[in-house]
Amino acid sequence: MKSIIAVVLLAANLLVANAEPDCFKTINQGAATVALGVYTQQCATISYSGGVITSDVKYNCCGPSVWIRINGADWNKLVADGKLDGLRYQRSDLTFRKVVGTTPTTISAEQYLP
Repeated sequence: MKSIIAVVLLAANLLVANAEPDCFKTINQGAATVALGVYTQQCATISYSGGVITSDVKYNCCGPSVWIRINGADWNKLVADGKLDGLRYQRSDLTFRKVVGTTPTTISAEQYLP
């Protein structure tokens, strides 16, 4: 009996541990607006399903985010000087990154917003 209770508790804990945060949202939107949403949504785009008419787009809405464009030479200088240490950002290919010291590293969508 104790082993059955232990298995049930373990299964419940695994379900809770693997659940996504409530602030992750999936929205069905027109396929033509998916790329534009990357730049216009206040939530960071995590992924999307490829659809002809509509697509399911998954967003990280755990906090606000903005989209900016920066000069490549300025970006490289700031990274090399270590002035962007700790900065988290998302590339246009939807990869989440964080500058650690002077090296950009890939992070998960869960690590993007606190």
